[in-house]
Amino acid sequence: MLERDLQRLFGFTGFKKGQKEIIESLMAGHDVFAMLPTGRGKSLCYQLPAFLSPGLTIVVSPLLSLMEDQVTQLKKIGRKEAVAMNSFSSREERKAILQSLDSFKLIYLSPEMLQSKEVFAALADQKISYFIIDEAHCVSYWGHDFRADYLRLRDVKASLGNPPTLAITATADENVRRDVIKQLHLRDPIHVLDEVNRSNIALFVEKVESEYEKVIRVKELLARYQLPGLLYTQTRAQAEWYSEQLQHHHSDLKIGFYHGGMDSMDRMLVQEQFINNQLDVICATNAFGMGVNKPDIHFIIHLQQPLDIASYVQEIGRAGRDGSPSFALVFVSPEDRHQATRLIRNQIEEHMSLDMLPQLLAQPFDSDKERKEQLKSSYGEQGQTILFLLEKWGVIIDDKGRSSIGTSIIEKLKVYFEQQERIRQQRLGTMMAYIDNDQFCRRELLLRSFNESVAVQANCCDQCGATLSHYKKREEVLHGKSLHWKQELALLFHQTQNRKEGDISE
Repeated sequence: MLERDLQRLFGFTGFKKGQKEIIESLMAGHDVFAMLPTGRGKSLCYQLPAFLSPGLTIVVSPLLSLMEDQVTQLKKIGRKEAVAMNSFSSREERKAILQSLDSFKLIYLSPEMLQSKEVFAALADQKISYFIIDEAHCVSYWGHDFRADYLRLRDVKASLGNPPTLAITATADENVRRDVIKQLHLRDPIHVLDEVNRSNIALFVEKVESEYEKVIRVKELLARYQLPGLLYTQTRAQAEWYSEQLQHHHSDLKIGFYHGGMDSMDRMLVQEQFINNQLDVICATNAFGMGVNKPDIHFIIHLQQPLDIASYVQEIGRAGRDGSPSFALVFVSPEDRHQATRLIRNQIEEHMSLDMLPQLLAQPFDSDKERKEQLKSSYGEQGQTILFLLEKWGVIIDDKGRSSIGTSIIEKLKVYFEQQERIRQQRLGTMMAYIDNDQFCRRELLLRSFNESVAVQANCCDQCGATLSHYKKREEVLHGKSLHWKQELALLFHQTQNRKEGDISE
């Protein structure tokens, strides 16, 4: 009985919605596509089958900190047969792990690590119980966080004998779901799709005239409402600038910033400080968030207009994971729309520099790694996509690591990237409709992309009469007046119930 195994291995007395169906389907040998909201305990859906089945379960994740966090949490409850291997692992550590794979039940790997011939050879000698793709929306061209390295996973899966596969994510609209299933070659998968709606998060949009006015308003909100909170910006420079501005005004608060231009160790440090309440607020780009296991975030503020609905839904889903009332607020100024369009246009202009690609690839490279680094240096994250497409189209690389491509390949690449930009513009248009709306329920508009309907609820959104005055004030918390003893008892009971149910982390 699965409930007995759940309690024996993890100490939980019951499953959360969707968990048991996913586990049973996977253990019956089916491929599964699952969408569970943030905070529903996605990791248990593959951890329990892994410990109950013979062989090794592979978990592919783009999040180095999440890998380490899940391994640490499993070891704390006595489940030591889990290991993570990523770019932080030394060569000696990797060698030791690969030589002792048969002593593990779970191995967490980045998609890049699976491209290592040494790693793949060691995995090929093992019985693979399950193949898990976490943050599966990264597979899809339509996904808000598409990553070319994820497209290689279908070939890895096939080479390992097509073990039962779970593709799992928190947000995926119908286009993304279809594309993930296609790209991974899932075989007649079982669909477990929970609702995207998070009823405890109220939705607000506030229009201001300038960035300066945004700073003033955010200063007021940080002084007024219960922390911790998360502020999203569109650019790295904005993340650092807002952090500096707010820290200068709120000397009593600990405010940090986070973005993809930071060193990996610095990013992990900021994330750990936030999780452990050593930071009250983070100003971050969308590089922050996936896999962050912090249940008590009380608000999410977007300081510029998000570029698409799916990423916005995922980002605000990091609030109120403990079930407490929380709010998501977007500030928009006249400049934001131009900036959003400009960000997408800059990506197009970057792709138009593809005419220089033949000269770059004609150079000799000592290794695949050197080629990848050069492409990333020249074309950013799109360099991985270029390399994948060239391999897919059969571009030959000689024994010195050089390749020769003609104008027809360049034109194919341009057509591909122009199509991706049209998709981004389409998604931006949907987000703009949400921002500009002044007649309809915002929640209804938000969920329309996921083919979800919404029931009437209190504290829904600003269009339905919700106001920020409903939310817990910071001074009440600071003076210990926010909870009556009966409420404290109820909160303690709620936390105990969460522990009894299957929720380790994302």
